[in-house]
Amino acid sequence: MQLAGLRGLLYDPTKVDLGTVVVPAADVAVPAGASAHALGKLDAAALRAWQADGTLLRDGSRAVYRYHQVFAAGGRTLTRKLLLAAGKLSPWADGMVRAHEVVPPAARAAELARLRATGVQLQPLLAGYRDAAGEVERLMKRAEADRPILEVTTADGTSHRVWREHRAEILGSLRTLFAPKKVTLLEGHARYDALLAYSDELASPAIYAASNYALMALVALDDPTLELRPRHRVVRAAVDQAAVLAAARTYFLVEPLPGAARDAGKLTAALADTLMHQPGFALAFAGDPDGYKLTLSPDVSPVAEGVKVHRGIQKLDPIVVDELFLARALVGAEVTGELDAVAAVAQLAAGAAAVVIITRALTLDQVTHVADLGQALPAGSSAFHPPIIAGLVMHALDANEDLI
Repeated sequence: MQLAGLRGLLYDPTKVDLGTVVVPAADVAVPAGASAHALGKLDAAALRAWQADGTLLRDGSRAVYRYHQVFAAGGRTLTRKLLLAAGKLSPWADGMVRAHEVVPPAARAAELARLRATGVQLQPLLAGYRDAAGEVERLMKRAEADRPILEVTTADGTSHRVWREHRAEILGSLRTLFAPKKVTLLEGHARYDALLAYSDELASPAIYAASNYALMALVALDDPTLELRPRHRVVRAAVDQAAVLAAARTYFLVEPLPGAARDAGKLTAALADTLMHQPGFALAFAGDPDGYKLTLSPDVSPVAEGVKVHRGIQKLDPIVVDELFLARALVGAEVTGELDAVAAVAQLAAGAAAVVIITRALTLDQVTHVADLGQALPAGSSAFHPPIIAGLVMHALDANEDLI
C-alpha cells in the first residue's frame, strides 16, 4: 500500500475541551447542550469559521501520527499502538485494501453525503498490517520521546494520546516498508467505499492528491490488544414466538434456558460451550422469562441449504445468524445492532424490542481468514474495542494538494 504523510486537521486543545468534541463515531447524533464546536456540527461553513478563529488547525507540514489507546481489559491496563497515516485509495478489486464485510448501500450513501458536506474525513479507518519483524514499531517509538500533542480520555475510560512525526527520514522509511504490504480493513467498510466514490467525483488528475488518500489507523495484526466484541441483534417488531422457534428447529438444536431471558450474563455464559464447537447464539423474547440457546445441527451445511457463501466461512456465527435464522425464521424483520448485551436485554423489559439475539465475538484469525479468501461477512459482524474515535486527527480531502 502506498503510504504518505498528511497535513492533519486538529482541534486546538487550548481553545476547546477535547472531551466535549471528539466522539466514538462520526455519525453519532449531537446531544442537547453539546459544545458549540462538537464534531457533529461540522459542515463546510463551520469548517471555514473554525479554521478562521483557530478552533481547528492544519499542520504546517506533512506528518504521520503516533496514536496510543490506553484502556482496561480483564483487570489489566493495555496500550494499543497505532500509526495514523494517509493510505492510497485503491478499488477493492485491486486487493491492496482487503474487506471482510459487505457494504450496505444506505450506509455508503450516508457516509458519502457527509464527505460532500464537509470535504473532510472525520474518522480514521482501522486497518491491520503484518510486520513480523516489528520494523514499523521500531521506527515509531522515536516519536514517543516527546510530549503528546493531544491527549483526551473518553467516556468509556480510554485514554487517547497522539504524537506528531514529521521527520523526512521516518516518512521515507515508512513509505518503503508499506509499499509491498496489503492491509486488511478491520472497521470502516462503508466509509472506505464512500471515500472511493468521493475521490472519483473530485477526479483529481494528480496521482498524489490528498483526495486520493484515506486517513488510516494502522495496527499490526499480531498486536495482542486487538480485541473483538460481539455485535448482538435487536428485533423491534412483534413476532410469533412459536412460529420463529418452529422455523429455527429446521436448522438448529433449541435448548431452553430457564429464567435467563432478562439475564445477559446467563445468556452469554450459555454460549461458552457449544456442541462440537458448532455455531450458536442465544435468544430472548419479550414476554417469556426463559431464554433459548440455538446451536447449528451438526448435520446441517449452510451451503447445502442454499446459502450463497464460500464453504470456508459457511459456519461462522454471523453467516449462520443472518442467513439461516434471520433470513428464514424472522423474514423481513427490522434488525439493529447493539454492542452491550445488558443494554440489548434491557430493551425487552422496556418494550422497545421483541427479540434479542446474543452472539459471540469473532476471533481476529476468523476476520483475516475471510479477507484472505476474498469473501465478506454481513455488515456489522465485527466490532473492535475501544473504537478509533472521530475528531482527534482529521484529513482534508483536497484535490489540489499533493501528499508526496
